[in-house]
Amino acid sequence: MQRNWGSVQSVYKYIQDGSIKAEAVPYGDERTIYVISETAYEEAAGLLKPSESQRPKRFEYYYPSQDIDIFQKFHSSKVPEARVIRNKDNEWGFYLANIQKWLPFEKGIREYQLKPVYPIHQSTLEYKGYVELEIPKDAVVFYPFVDYLYETWGMENLRLREQDHTILLFIRAGERPNYKEFQCRGYPVIFNKRRHLQ
Repeated sequence: MQRNWGSVQSVYKYIQDGSIKAEAVPYGDERTIYVISETAYEEAAGLLKPSESQRPKRFEYYYPSQDIDIFQKFHSSKVPEARVIRNKDNEWGFYLANIQKWLPFEKGIREYQLKPVYPIHQSTLEYKGYVELEIPKDAVVFYPFVDYLYETWGMENLRLREQDHTILLFIRAGERPNYKEFQCRGYPVIFNKRRHLQ
């Protein structure tokens, strides 16, 4: 429920204000869990599902004239890793972590010969809804996970919004047969045995 509906706190808030009908059931000595009937679940799904207007828009993470995505990984013989970001003035460029420097996009391409590490385009999956994930920007797995999503799922199947301390991801639900799974120690697995994104 949490992945499909947003935060646990928002679900509890709706239960407490009566928007979601749920039965409180004692669990252990001091805890309570809530049981939601199928009918209440279906009613609540519309209430908690982000609307199209709340989802990130493509311009928030994609720069079409340069065919780049926010946080996309670039490199060259001069720079081992550069990430596409926007500065405070909302200008697209590169962040060079090894020297903690921001470069305008054109300068990174011209002077540092930066090139993308992977393609960002894949075929669009049939629409079956979106999975919503929120990842802290300082998470160890943040960049490897974003790289995996761009390379394997493609920007056509993602929506991304940068927030103050986290990144909000909407990933189109579906299946990518014969693609590698994301593997990173300590990161929660989001694939079932048939490699469906849940």
